[in-house]
Amino acid sequence: MAIAQCPSCGKSISSKHKSCPHCETNLADFSQEDREKAASRNRVKRQQSVMNYSFIALILVLGGFLYIYWQQPEPNSFEMIASKSAIGIGAVWYLINRVILVILKKKK
Repeated sequence: MAIAQCPSCGKSISSKHKSCPHCETNLADFSQEDREKAASRNRVKRQQSVMNYSFIALILVLGGFLYIYWQQPEPNSFEMIASKSAIGIGAVWYLINRVILVILKKKK
């Protein structure tokens, strides 16, 4: 008995299962080629969602910079603190997403 991944949901299951206990997908219908295609589709789907998150993080960073540039809020005002927080949170979020993307690409 080996541990395999469900081609539909990607969770770990026993290779002896006839259907996935998590998503109830019938595994008897899947050939090895179908399992590889489904795993590849799931990996690409995950990469695309992480890319979307990194674009949102980048927009957050740019929004903070542009607000400071155009509005020029007073130092130590709520607007300045909010803009700097958006820049910091967005930058950290963007870097984390990029690291996740590198890890996902190495798993091929």
